[in-house]
Amino acid sequence: MSWYSKIKSKIEKKDDSPELKRGQVKHILISEFERELPEFNFLEYRNGCYTFENIRTISGRNVYEHLHITFALKDRNLSCSVASRINKNYLRSNRYNTGLINRHIDLIVLKKGTGVIPVEEAYYFHNRRVKTTTGIIKQIAKDFNKFGKSFLQKQVKQFEKSELLKTGFNFIDNLVIDKSELNDQMEKDLNSGGHLISSIKNETYLNLKSELQNVKGINRETRKNIPKLAYELLEFYAVGK
Repeated sequence: MSWYSKIKSKIEKKDDSPELKRGQVKHILISEFERELPEFNFLEYRNGCYTFENIRTISGRNVYEHLHITFALKDRNLSCSVASRINKNYLRSNRYNTGLINRHIDLIVLKKGTGVIPVEEAYYFHNRRVKTTTGIIKQIAKDFNKFGKSFLQKQVKQFEKSELLKTGFNFIDNLVIDKSELNDQMEKDLNSGGHLISSIKNETYLNLKSELQNVKGINRETRKNIPKLAYELLEFYAVGK
């Protein structure tokens, strides 16, 4: 069966329930998540995306955990992503983030363990009817409980235990410089350097990056994230923490 045939079989699935009415998906999402994900509260609906939020306080800092669900009636699919962010200004960013303190990843990628996913498996497909769509939302809650929460718990442990993050937060906690000037300088470097983090030449950024690179016991994959971490820490500092 071709990928198109597989998708067609999902979106044309027959059931005896009525078609979805305008706004009904929001009601189903809130109802199911209140039961299955009680710690996550409905936060907002914006640009087709429903966001649910849980806020943890770790070492005196808020960590914003988000479940984003985009519902497409015409295309008959839902896409879902999970985020753990210390900078709440990233709330409405639809970009995935592989960094350490503002991570944002697709739920199906977490479920599959890979970003290489056939198109017929890359979304939660629905048929515009109440029964099937409710079942799909139940599946999303199940997947989030199994894979999303595991991801979020790893982030919690990182915030609690990582010497790299402790070093970074200690740096910005003791930093006393003009926040607007810092932000303007970094943005200027990024704009002139094609938005590559490697183009940032700000002295404070370079000092922080150097301190982070001197932390011992960091694996190679995490070490690759140090330039981005230094930038996001200073960005967090600049917006007022």
